[in-house]
Amino acid sequence: MKYSMQVLALPVFAAVVSAFGQVLLKYAMQKHGPIVFSPGGIASLGTEPRLVAALSLYAVALLMWLHVLSKIPLSTAYPVLAVTYVLVPLLSIVFFGEHVNRGQMIGISLVLAGVALIGVSAGE
Repeated sequence: MKYSMQVLALPVFAAVVSAFGQVLLKYAMQKHGPIVFSPGGIASLGTEPRLVAALSLYAVALLMWLHVLSKIPLSTAYPVLAVTYVLVPLLSIVFFGEHVNRGQMIGISLVLAGVALIGVSAGE
C-alpha cells in the first residue's frame, strides 16, 4: 500500500518526541541523583519537575503513537522508531557534551539507512 510522506512522517515525529523525552529523563536524573529504592526515595521522584515533564512528554508520544497505529501497519511503523537510536546519541552530544565514537557513528548511520529504506519501500 502506498502512503503519503505526511503519513510516513507520523512515526518519525513520534520518535522525535520520544527522543526529547529521553533527554529530559537524563536531565531529571542528573538533578535528582540516584534512586533510593524505599517508599520515601520513590516518592521523591514525584517532586522532580523535570521528571514529571519527561513523563508528560512520553504521554504525548504515546498518544502520537496510537494515532500512528491507526494509520499505518505496525510492520511499517515500528521499525521507524529506530530513528530514536539516531537522535538520542546526537541530542546527548548537544545537551550533555557526551562523546560518540566512530563505531557508534557507523552504527547510527546504518540505523538511519535502514529507516530510510523502510520509508522508501513503504511508499511504493
